[in-house]
Amino acid sequence: MVCNGFSLILLLGLYKAYECSDAIDSAQRLIPVYSKPVPTSVFQHEIQLDPDGNFWLFWNVSGTNITFETHVRTRGYVGFGLSQNGKMFPSDVIVGWINSDGSVYFRDCHTVGNVVPKVDSNQNWYLINGFENDFGTVLTFTRKLDTCDEDDIVINDDTIRSIYSYHEEDPISMTEMPWHGENRGAQSVMFLSSSKSLASIPKNSIKVDIVTPPYSIHLADTRHCSLHKIPQLTKKHHMIRYEPLIPKESLTFVHHIVISKCPDTSDADVGSTYDCFSTSTPDRFMTCSDPVVAWAVGGLAFNMPEHVGFAFGEADSPKYVKLEIHYSNPSMKSGIVDRSGIRMFLSPDIRQYDAAGMTLGVNPNPTHIIPPYQKSFVSTSYCNPQCTEKGLPDTGISIFGAFQHAHVLGRAIKTRHIRNGRELPPIAEDKTYDFNYQDIRTLKEERKVKRGDSFMVECTYDSSKKNESTTGGMSTGEEMCISYIYYYPRTNMSFCLASPLYDKISNDSEKAFEQLKDWNWNDQNVRQQFQELVNNSTYNTICNGPIKLESNSYKTVIPEPEYPYHKPSQSCGNSMGMN
Repeated sequence: MVCNGFSLILLLGLYKAYECSDAIDSAQRLIPVYSKPVPTSVFQHEIQLDPDGNFWLFWNVSGTNITFETHVRTRGYVGFGLSQNGKMFPSDVIVGWINSDGSVYFRDCHTVGNVVPKVDSNQNWYLINGFENDFGTVLTFTRKLDTCDEDDIVINDDTIRSIYSYHEEDPISMTEMPWHGENRGAQSVMFLSSSKSLASIPKNSIKVDIVTPPYSIHLADTRHCSLHKIPQLTKKHHMIRYEPLIPKESLTFVHHIVISKCPDTSDADVGSTYDCFSTSTPDRFMTCSDPVVAWAVGGLAFNMPEHVGFAFGEADSPKYVKLEIHYSNPSMKSGIVDRSGIRMFLSPDIRQYDAAGMTLGVNPNPTHIIPPYQKSFVSTSYCNPQCTEKGLPDTGISIFGAFQHAHVLGRAIKTRHIRNGRELPPIAEDKTYDFNYQDIRTLKEERKVKRGDSFMVECTYDSSKKNESTTGGMSTGEEMCISYIYYYPRTNMSFCLASPLYDKISNDSEKAFEQLKDWNWNDQNVRQQFQELVNNSTYNTICNGPIKLESNSYKTVIPEPEYPYHKPSQSCGNSMGMN
């Protein structure tokens, strides 16, 4: 076979590209380029680790163990691992390849610098299978979530940086590995709370693409809105999945996407585009505030649990929606025309419950202040019992997912849950929050919330490299502290947000805020005083429900739970103990 460049073959409607060269020996078999490889068994989770689809990762979690399968477009060695900081070292890695006789080389290693990985004295990653196929090299392996080995990284509910590398050739030995060059990267992953993959999308589902009209990304920070109409449905449908639609050239500029219901718009408004926060925005557009879909940078497709779906096609279902896209273009690059959006899958096969969303956290406005020079500054919000007592049904609600969101200073986020003075385990907690990877956490166990329960959203920021205070707001240069929860059954309670009043300075919150502008943030004592001020301030909480378009306001000091939650201590052993 002799060819130049790439050969394109149309087979059953699918283009496959085969790499070709003028001289191909028996050891260099052709590798077809597929959109996604097929795993060897059913895996509940998957992610494409590299932008070109050369490195795919599948995994399952069972009890205290996790099983991985890597599919890599190479006939050489494969490296995969976990890193605390997203760098190649220090990290916990495996290295493997398929020898010419079909045998598999596989080792549990760790990295210490820009040198070949060191083989661990304790081999805690166990090979299950390894082979080559038309896609490339496949390795299946398993380990305990916590191996109790200082060379290994614990896999927990936090965001974990996975690293990968590969080379087109097998090494002679572990001590003589060729450098991987540019065939490497890092990708944050939530191994224990990612959305489960759908076995298949029902054939009778309707795909609805909500995509922005062509928009030129030209400013440093923009929120662009457009209005869209949902196709007319003759009966109720449930949205069972949504996924981002982002052109490759726009990936580095699209920060987040939100689709919200628009109760007051009409056919005449469809196609309208505008700056989301322009003062000239018509009032009827400003009522588009109840989110249906939330996606942020790094996020993947989200699949609803099998018993839940977002309702469309009913009398009170959204007929018009607002697509809001936040663009971040700090280098002011020009010439980028975007057509991003969201694809929703609507199924006529109705599930048991209608889902809804609720926004908890700090009200994103300038009263949210983060002083500079702080390695660890904590902002807290409070959704008090009066809100849930008034807004939730007698039967309560069940939370099945949480989307925690901050901007570039964010380092950790925790969504706390309190009932009658006793703090329950966090609904969601991420001690290693990554601004460049924000996805919906699927709860391992749904959380029941009763009327009279309260919530606290707690965000930790690192402003040590800032020389001026940062305030709350929507732009990337400002900060947020939000937890967007997915729950059922659907109610009219869709937000519960709080702001500090700084009443220890003045009973007039506006005067207090003005005084804070003159504080000397260079003084460490002033910064400490401010943290105490925030902790002891009265907060104004606003929430809605049972009437959606009416909000309630409550003023209170955030009470610490009488019985705080303490995570049970966990012991671990060195045995594999497969469950």
